[in-house]
Amino acid sequence: MHGKGIMRWILCLSVVMLCSCWPGRIAGAAGLFGQPSSAPVILMGEVQCYGDDELKKEYFDTFADKLGQALRTAGLAAVGRPDVTNEAGRHDAEDSSAEDTALSAIHMDAIIRGHQFDRGEAGAKLAHYADASMGRAYFHDEARLAAWRAQRQETYFLAPARQAAVQGIGQKYGAAYLLFVNLKEVDVRLKHNLFATHTDVETRGKKVSAALDYYLVRVSDGRVYEGHCANKKTAQLLDFGLGKLGKGMNIDTLLSEVMEAQTNDLVKDMETAGLPSLQ
Repeated sequence: MHGKGIMRWILCLSVVMLCSCWPGRIAGAAGLFGQPSSAPVILMGEVQCYGDDELKKEYFDTFADKLGQALRTAGLAAVGRPDVTNEAGRHDAEDSSAEDTALSAIHMDAIIRGHQFDRGEAGAKLAHYADASMGRAYFHDEARLAAWRAQRQETYFLAPARQAAVQGIGQKYGAAYLLFVNLKEVDVRLKHNLFATHTDVETRGKKVSAALDYYLVRVSDGRVYEGHCANKKTAQLLDFGLGKLGKGMNIDTLLSEVMEAQTNDLVKDMETAGLPSLQ
C-alpha cells in the first residue's frame, strides 16, 4: 500500500498540533491487534536515544506506551515487540538477540543517512557506526550536507544489508512498515528541584521541552521517510496541566503531558506530510 493509503487511516485522528490546542482521545478506538485487515501494519521497531546526552529508560517506556495508543487511536494496525525500547540491542547487552542487534543497526542506518543527522551530536555508538558505514570525510562535506538538509521531504534508502534485515523482520511480524523514534531531548524540570515529584509549579521556575526524529521504513524496499517533531511550549504545557489537574501538578505529570504531545505531534506530522514520495 502506498503512502496515501496510510493517510486514509490516519485521517480519523482528530488531533491538532500543540501550538494550537490539545488533543483528546477518540471514543471507541480499536485495540492494538484488532484493526481491519486492510490497514497497513506498522511495527514499532525501536524507541531510543542515539544522542550524546542519553535519557533514562523510563522516558522511552512512557513514550512507547503513548505512541502505541496514538497509533491505534489513529486507526492503524500497530504491533510492537515485548521491549519496544530495545534496550538490549541499543547497549549491546550480552543477552541481546540477533533481532535486537538488527533493529539497532537499522535505526542507526536510517539516522545517519537522514536529513537531520549531526555527527557532532551523536552518541559514541552512532558516531562509530556512521564512520564505519560512510567514512569520516562524508560528514565534513559542508556543501553536500547543506544541500541534503534543504531537501527534507526527500526519501532515501537504507544500505542493502539493512534493507534485507528490514524485509526479514517485516515478514516475521506481518508489517508493511517499521517505525523508529530517536528521542533526542526530554527536558522536564522545576528549577532547583530536578528530582522532586511533589512540587507546586506555580512557586518555582519551569522548563519543559522535547524533540525527536522518526523514521518510517517501508518493508518492501527499505525506503525511509524521515520526520521531526519538537515541543518547547512551556507555557502551554503548564497551562494545560494546571487546567486539568490544578496547582499540584508535578514533574511526573509534566513528563506525561510532554510525551502525550510528542506522540500526537508525530502522528499528526505523518498525516500532514502525506508521505508523498513513498508512493
